Amino acid sequence: MRGVTLTADTSSPTLVRDLRRSDLVALTVNNVIGAGVFTMPAALAAGAGRASLAVLLLTLLLASMMALCLAEVASRFDRTGGPMIYASEAFGRNAGFVVGWLMYLSRLSAFGAIAVVMLDYGAGLWPALGSMNARIAAVTMFIVALAATNLRGVSLGARMSSVFAVAKIVPLVLVAGVGLWMARQAPAALPQPARLGDLGGAVLVAFFACMGFETVTILSGEVRRPRRDLAAGILGGITVVAVIYTLLMIACLRAVPDLARASRPLAAAAAVALGANGAWIVSMTAVLSCAGALVANMLTTPRILYALAAHGDLPPVLASVSRGRRTPAVAILASAAAMWLLITSGTFVYLATFSAMARLLMYGSTCAALIVLRRRDGAAPIVVPFGPALSVISILVAIAAIAATAGTAIRDLTIAVALGWALRAVIRYRRSAAPATV
Repeated sequence: MRGVTLTADTSSPTLVRDLRRSDLVALTVNNVIGAGVFTMPAALAAGAGRASLAVLLLTLLLASMMALCLAEVASRFDRTGGPMIYASEAFGRNAGFVVGWLMYLSRLSAFGAIAVVMLDYGAGLWPALGSMNARIAAVTMFIVALAATNLRGVSLGARMSSVFAVAKIVPLVLVAGVGLWMARQAPAALPQPARLGDLGGAVLVAFFACMGFETVTILSGEVRRPRRDLAAGILGGITVVAVIYTLLMIACLRAVPDLARASRPLAAAAAVALGANGAWIVSMTAVLSCAGALVANMLTTPRILYALAAHGDLPPVLASVSRGRRTPAVAILASAAAMWLLITSGTFVYLATFSAMARLLMYGSTCAALIVLRRRDGAAPIVVPFGPALSVISILVAIAAIAATAGTAIRDLTIAVALGWALRAVIRYRRSAAPATV
């Protein structure tokens, strides 16, 4: 790469702190609102019936509790890595590596899953994307563009994320507003209540759609004022998400006659209000939403790889920082290649089975770290009221959600951890076996 010198020794340049508070809010919104919002209303209606809105509000409350715990712990640190740093400081480097490795694999699989949804909606707008060759060409150009943007600097990637955040929020709010306006003129069309046993599954669906607010903590080493701005970015982002999700759920419940069976609930709500143009708008919004989530994913995922390498758990070349742009160039290129392989080969489906569980474990580890760090190190720069109690509740919620997960996901998670642990063992063995230099 012309004009870029890479190094991983102690004299290498550090990451530049160029992310503002508004960037963090946009990144949080982009990471949480991805592909899930376009299917969540129907899934909730099928599982919770008339209680769908209550289930969603309860889930948003639980997710906000976890976000509060994350905000307090994040205020203690200014290093790149996020939850893997917190787990390492509270429970040791082994725990930190496991959390970091699961974070990385979860982000990779999420990228693949969201990219497929983006291509599917894109094919509805541009039928040429229906062929495999066209899909591969499109995703190749998209990943190359994302990698090139992030190689030029973290601020450019963050600005790009902010643009996509606005581009997808405006149409979603429009759909929500139209649905609410229609409800004043027509009777509400609500599904019949579901069985009590289905409520647990509905909570899981809603909770998984709320994940992703931890992502900005991975960028701590590139935030201007991490001890203050990270908490504002997390809480500001989750507030925006809560408002949008609530409005969209109300709109779908009142505008779609048979919401529980709707394959594209938001498109159906828009079609009722605006006809074919409404469906087209939602399809375009879905493409923009997925693209925005992928932009934010590409910005954060390589930083996890960078942090793992910087801690000595992966090859040191992955911790290299370009002198010109001061970005983790090798980690960006390696992650882009892995993302391309996952999408074009279809192996992302396998990884997606344990992605949600990995994040639940990550959230649980951060909540547990809050308790440990408060007792050991005292108050954090940002102190959440009733922090330990919120942490315990959040951990119990995570355990309950994991217990409801299929056994195959547990198997997949075990395999992923074993592979990561084996790779780490090889790297650490080679480091210990290397002759000492004077």
